[in-house]
Amino acid sequence: MPKMHSIPSDLFPIGDFVASIKPENMVYFLCNVGDGDAQLILLPENPVNGKRQAIIVDAARKDKLPWLIDDLEASSLLPPAIKPDEDKYPDPDTSIPLVIGTHPHRDHILGMEYLLHSNRHRISEYWDPGYYLPTSSYLKVMAEVERNPYLQYAQPASGFRKWIGDAVLTVMAPSIQLRNRFDTYGTNINDSSISLRIEFPASRVVQRDGGRSLIENPETMSLLLGADSQTLSWSYLLTDFPYLSASGSEAAKAIKAARGKDLLNSDIMKVSHHCSKRGVNLELMERVSPRVTLISSVGGGGQHSFPHGVAQEIIREALDPVAKSGKAHKKDWELGIFFTSDRDTNDIELGSIALVLGTRGIRMWRFEDSKDDRIDFGKGRRMK
Repeated sequence: MPKMHSIPSDLFPIGDFVASIKPENMVYFLCNVGDGDAQLILLPENPVNGKRQAIIVDAARKDKLPWLIDDLEASSLLPPAIKPDEDKYPDPDTSIPLVIGTHPHRDHILGMEYLLHSNRHRISEYWDPGYYLPTSSYLKVMAEVERNPYLQYAQPASGFRKWIGDAVLTVMAPSIQLRNRFDTYGTNINDSSISLRIEFPASRVVQRDGGRSLIENPETMSLLLGADSQTLSWSYLLTDFPYLSASGSEAAKAIKAARGKDLLNSDIMKVSHHCSKRGVNLELMERVSPRVTLISSVGGGGQHSFPHGVAQEIIREALDPVAKSGKAHKKDWELGIFFTSDRDTNDIELGSIALVLGTRGIRMWRFEDSKDDRIDFGKGRRMK
């Protein structure tokens, strides 16, 4: 069985979650759905119209995300939806500009058909990797995509970038090389996963005085969302996004080359495949080097006994190297490692996770919900 650390109950006192969200904040929700994924990224307010938008990545359960969307609207964190007649598919109001089904396993898309239908008046675009899987859940999702004439549909691969407001999404996986193998040599369905890196606020390239330069924002934060990518997919990613050590030579400075920036390094990582032994490796975790590491799993047992102990140890060693000394690792919560299945020292389930990102850094909230519960903002507990 995997080793899980109980979190001190006084580390998460009750707070006012809704009141804590400022207009400039981005909020990342990792919902407690057991062994599955359901994520929502609430973007900051648009400075022009004062409205927020949301991005959704996977929907493992029917109600969890629709409930969350309704509660965000009720709390004035999402604008009211423009709801048409029940049987019509109007041009969407773009409050949800993008929904992503990372790959067609049911623990990622079981609730996607209902989400696409119930929020069809909000959703502008749907992505999946283009991996055909003849299961009931996948076919229902694609039928719903086909029924909506206003819904854009795309199958992105590594390197594709999309700006939504002040956030930029980079598709890290699947590699175009893996994408081209789906219908020929074949690819494991987990390795077809769309993995994303989200940066906020985004850095930009500008043209000034005949020259082009990258304007980096020192407050930019990044999230790496691993879906169910496994070793093969990560191996391509490590070469598609290489790391070059910084060079101090005058020639390198002159052409602004080899600045030592690693595009995998991220403040937050949602670990792939529920912390499966095939979902992470040491080199990957060392390159990402996240401040906060999140895992969606039941915490042992279940069909696949996620998280696997060997994967947990890989993550701990990457964040807290002790192999040479033989010392024990710090506690998971001290290393910034959190599970949707976490319990505190009073044996209370901490449940879904929300990370509030802004100029004050990262603030974490928990909501004490089980996998079948609605997220109750009134139960929000903020990490000290």
